[in-house]
Amino acid sequence: MGQEIIWVVKLLILPPGGVVLLGVVGLLMGRNSLTGRLLTTLSLLLLYLLSTPYISNQLLREVERYPALSLTEIRHSEADAVVVLGGGRRSKAAEFGGDTANALLLERLRYAAFLSRLTGLPIIPSGGSALAEEPAEAQMAKEILEQEFLVPVAAIEAQSRTTWENATMTAALLRRLAFHKVFLVTHAMHMPRSIAMFQRAGIRAIAAPTAFYHHNDATTQLSDWLPEPNALRHSYFALHEMLGGVWYALRQHWESLVD
Repeated sequence: MGQEIIWVVKLLILPPGGVVLLGVVGLLMGRNSLTGRLLTTLSLLLLYLLSTPYISNQLLREVERYPALSLTEIRHSEADAVVVLGGGRRSKAAEFGGDTANALLLERLRYAAFLSRLTGLPIIPSGGSALAEEPAEAQMAKEILEQEFLVPVAAIEAQSRTTWENATMTAALLRRLAFHKVFLVTHAMHMPRSIAMFQRAGIRAIAAPTAFYHHNDATTQLSDWLPEPNALRHSYFALHEMLGGVWYALRQHWESLVD
């Protein structure tokens, strides 16, 4: 299945697309249809639940499983470099005169720069571009790291479009550079899938998650059950990682059968 088709299917499954599609099917079946009424009601219920901070926090807790590194763990890691994964772009940013890193990628770059300053290690950004005419995320990351964060970049991997490709293509680059152990920087929610792929590619990677979105507060407030845009966004992130984990597991199983 082509990557473009996968992206379209993902939009139709994950919220809000999947929830809206469910509601549309219910409406098309008509108000006089019990199944139609159930599907419409279910779509509204899912939209509400996924938009609440309580539900989004529970979902995020399932995927943000790797803890933050302590300063002691960082300083005694014996790593050779810091690998930071692409997180997206802001296309045609008027104030920058072209594409630049989006907020997600900047969060990752900031932590990668923090690790580099603590350890003196160089950084390797990984991430390509969906379109040939767009600059690779890794190239944009290199410029930001060197010009704005003032930290060294050893090399870039600028061809990958998925986490799977991040791992396989970065593994080849690390072998050429004779780097044997690296910090792997990405969002906490993205870390389980990322570390699994990098380890599968034969990379000795230390999970270095950043930007934790869930909280461990024991008390639940009334406001946690009121819908808000950020909660729906966080639910999307969590479900995206869960779906990605299932897809990669199926892909690995299929490859093992073929081999």
